[in-house]
Amino acid sequence: MHIKVNEETMDVPADVKTIEDFRVHANLADKKAMIEHNEVALKPDEYKKTALAEGDQIFVVRFVGGG
Repeated sequence: MHIKVNEETMDVPADVKTIEDFRVHANLADKKAMIEHNEVALKPDEYKKTALAEGDQIFVVRFVGGG
C-alpha cells in the first residue's frame, strides 16, 4: 500500500492496517509524537481504530526535548 508520510510517498506492507500498525512499522511506538491522519489530528486512543487506506496522508511531528 502507498501512503504519504510527511509529504513523501512510502510503501508499507499489507499487514499495516491501522495507525497503530504504522507506528510500530515506523519505530514510533515508544516515541512521543503527534500524528495527523488525512488532516485530522488523532488522539492516542484513536490509533488502534483508525484504518489506513491507499493514498492516505500521515503527518508525524516528533517532540524533542533539549536545553
